[in-house]
Amino acid sequence: MSLIDDFIEGSSTSLTPAYVGNANGFLLETDGFEHDPCHMLETGFVSTGLAEDDSRIFNLDRVQFQFPAALMAMAVSNEILIMALETNHILRIDLQQAHDVEDIEIPRKEVKIYKIFFDPTGRHLLITTEQGENFYMFEKWKKAKLLSKFKGITIESVGWNKSSGSSSDTSTKKILVGSRNGIIYEAEIEPTDEYFKKEEKYCKQVYSLNENLPITGLRLEQFPTSPRKYFIVATTPTRIYQFIGNANPGTDMDGGSMFETLFSKYETNPVFLELPGDLPYSELHFFTPFQELQYQGSAKTFAWLTGPGIYHGNLVFGSQDVGDHVIDSAQLLPYPAATSENDPSTLVPEIPLSIALTEFHLILLYKERVRAICLLNDQIVYEDIIPLKSGEAIRTMTVDNVKNTFWIYTDSSIYELIVSKEDRDVWKLYLEKQMFDTSLQYCKNPAQRDKVLTSQAEHYFSQGRFLLSANYYAQSTVPFEEVALKFVERDERDALRNYLSIKLEKLRRQDLTQKTMIATWLIEIYLSKINLLEDLAASSAGSEDTGYYKAEQRVLEVEFKGFLEQFKANLDKRTTYNLIASHGRMEELLFYATLIGDYDKVISHWIQERNYKQALDVLSKQTSVDLFYKFAPALMENAPYETVDVWMRQTNLNPRNLMPALLKYDHSKAPENVTQNQAIRYLQYVVQQLNNTDPAIHNFLLTLYATQPIRDESTLLQFLATEGKEPHYNMDYALRLCSQNERMQSCVHIYSNMGLFEEAVDLALQHNDLELARINADKPEDDGELRKKLWLKIARHVVEKKQDIKTAMDYLQHCELLKIEDILPFFPDFVLIDDFKDEIYKALEEYNNHIEQLKDDMEEATKSAESIRLDIRELRCRFAIVTSSEKCSICDFPLLTRQFYIFPCQHAFHADCLINRVTTTSNTQKLRLILDLQKQIEKELSNVNRAPDNSNRSRPAPGGLDRLRGLILPEVATHSGDDVAIVVPKVDQLKDELDDLVASECILCGDMMIKTIEKPFINEEESDLLASWAI
Repeated sequence: MSLIDDFIEGSSTSLTPAYVGNANGFLLETDGFEHDPCHMLETGFVSTGLAEDDSRIFNLDRVQFQFPAALMAMAVSNEILIMALETNHILRIDLQQAHDVEDIEIPRKEVKIYKIFFDPTGRHLLITTEQGENFYMFEKWKKAKLLSKFKGITIESVGWNKSSGSSSDTSTKKILVGSRNGIIYEAEIEPTDEYFKKEEKYCKQVYSLNENLPITGLRLEQFPTSPRKYFIVATTPTRIYQFIGNANPGTDMDGGSMFETLFSKYETNPVFLELPGDLPYSELHFFTPFQELQYQGSAKTFAWLTGPGIYHGNLVFGSQDVGDHVIDSAQLLPYPAATSENDPSTLVPEIPLSIALTEFHLILLYKERVRAICLLNDQIVYEDIIPLKSGEAIRTMTVDNVKNTFWIYTDSSIYELIVSKEDRDVWKLYLEKQMFDTSLQYCKNPAQRDKVLTSQAEHYFSQGRFLLSANYYAQSTVPFEEVALKFVERDERDALRNYLSIKLEKLRRQDLTQKTMIATWLIEIYLSKINLLEDLAASSAGSEDTGYYKAEQRVLEVEFKGFLEQFKANLDKRTTYNLIASHGRMEELLFYATLIGDYDKVISHWIQERNYKQALDVLSKQTSVDLFYKFAPALMENAPYETVDVWMRQTNLNPRNLMPALLKYDHSKAPENVTQNQAIRYLQYVVQQLNNTDPAIHNFLLTLYATQPIRDESTLLQFLATEGKEPHYNMDYALRLCSQNERMQSCVHIYSNMGLFEEAVDLALQHNDLELARINADKPEDDGELRKKLWLKIARHVVEKKQDIKTAMDYLQHCELLKIEDILPFFPDFVLIDDFKDEIYKALEEYNNHIEQLKDDMEEATKSAESIRLDIRELRCRFAIVTSSEKCSICDFPLLTRQFYIFPCQHAFHADCLINRVTTTSNTQKLRLILDLQKQIEKELSNVNRAPDNSNRSRPAPGGLDRLRGLILPEVATHSGDDVAIVVPKVDQLKDELDDLVASECILCGDMMIKTIEKPFINEEESDLLASWAI
């Protein structure tokens, strides 16, 4: 469907003819544009078997429109259609509102319209007449205005200025006008509503072609990279002129000439191409891509209608200057031959009336038909007969360069040539020319793209360019087996490698089996090629080719490593190992093992090669502690110092798992410059820095210290000292180990830690180490008796073994517990006292002082005893006065009715009341003690005969102690509480003890009352009673 079909379809159902006649009685109908399909004589391209679009590229639609008069000229720009009628009327139709037709009349009746020129924006219209009168009409004007400054100029062409596209700018800017007599004018027109102001600012001649031929085509193009530089093309029926130069600066604003200077450079030496012929007319057309830029873009191609043919080519804008050419790759397309009207047997070129240019085609308009020729192969791809009425003559063809629509008109009809999917078969034409890359750009679907890639691959394969061929085969759908066999048969392993690599990259993620197979095959190809290059380099040693082979080998090795890195996930580990190993490529084998994280294999290899530094380098980068444990024995045996360095950097190792390696380590085999035992070095780090408390580790470190060949015990003693009082090693094992290895000082230290100070001193004395014995003798600070004993051992050893009485006497100063008399028994029977007479004098003096102190203490004790006896006698005489009205402080009954207790605070209690209160607040232990005393009293009383009543003793209250017994052990029977007449001393003692428990303090003002502060006023038994009073 054409543009007009779109516009009219919605309006034809609701509108009647929108315009009815004028003074002359003409009737103009706008009742729609109907589709009128024309007969197509040729369909274009032949199918290649691919699923192709059968729709036509070119379709000729007739626009149904009744003209009130013959159509003289027509132009379409930016969807605005202008028609000039023979009656000097101008019809204007906005194709967006096709039902609305505007009719504008030319003011002068005597003129005849020759041509109209419509700018690309669809706003500026120039009308030229046969009489040289020119009119101008702007956008929505209802009347055309005469251009007086253009008087006498018959306009043949106009070069519009693209900078006039702004909607806010109503001026045409600087334009060029080509006249019938070969003169180029520069002009600027600005519409105005002022009556006395002219629209044309100026019209000035800027160039003359010096030939009296019409300027049939004129075009302005700015250089994309230099806005002030212009390229101007002008054509006559036989010549095409090129002008390049800079426009005058500032002339856009001041109204001066813009192109005069540019043309002046060509006054004497014009640049033109002449194609001789006798054709009286000519046309110049341009194609601008990127339609979204509309007319602002730069033209890409051109076509010029001439007598010999159509001259067409490209426009290439660069750094050209005056005298240079912008037209490039131009060629002359001869007109298709047709039968001569005079001689049917003769074929003569058939010259079209008009042409139009698309991106890939030339449209040729003839007297009764229209053709389209493909510019890519110069073939006619379309031809339609135009159904003309009797007497109807074709005028010409016009193009809307903004919307890329094509229009053919006669004196009474309008046709739209609809171009759709013009580039549909372009890929195939470029493919025929073996322009594969360009062909790919125009492919519309995967099938077309595959056809191009396959043809390109076959083309390069036939030329022996196998690497390129492999690249394109891999992108095509040619069966894998077919392509692989092609390269195998030609023994082109490099091309095959390239093909397989690209094919592997294009496989889907789920194609695991195919990926593994291809990747494995590629490994074999890579390795074979690397070995081949290595052999070639070796065989050509000394020649110039050696460097080339080695360089190629290095490149291929890098490529192979990149391949392994990229596709490691698609390779079978075992197969890959076997392949690489079979070719003897150990470096690549280690690289692959590292890639897949098989560090076990890498480290094993370096250890087998006795390259322990490399093994440790790999190991140090690992996070798996299992590798450290596995290779610890071999590395510790062969590189102990470096191995310990690595271990110390790996703080998450469990030293217990490294003990087998440490046990295997033999420090005696270490180099002379390595003095430190590396096992001790590591265990020291673990214990001191990592604060390890594992007994096995501490015992092992102790073993290493104790079994060192040196006699110095300083490091062992330091270790034992740092362990403290609660060591992590086993002290029994340590003692036994140190004893076996004759580590005396360490044994003494361990005895001391075990609290066996006597054994520690004995061992020190056994080895004549008096200082060590003295140190250990002072350690039992809380046991003076033991200290004295230890010091006596030392003194005895000094006197008896050393015969050193003076030193023994010095010990009296070191230990305050020793006296001269303690060590005198150790002295020989006959010895001079000169060495210790001072000590004897001092001792005797101290004894004398001590005796005097004892006398003083005895006198003081005698005085204290006498004072105590006096207090006791006074205490026995204490009494309290009890009145007959005195009451028990607990039950509030008369006190004298039962046995009672009275306290110095004057509180008095019945015995049973006091016992009841005491038992409720006492703990079980106290209650059992009270019961025990009661049982003992009863036992004693049962053994005594009942004596006569003693009137001086009060009778005990019934239920006193018996009740207490019942509270504690209810099941035990109680005895009578009557006083006995005879009271033995033991019973009195027991009763005193019972009184101490029951009546040791007043229950109302003693500690017992203070302890009840936390006891609630209402106990659990009374909680129900309290709840009953709740409201």
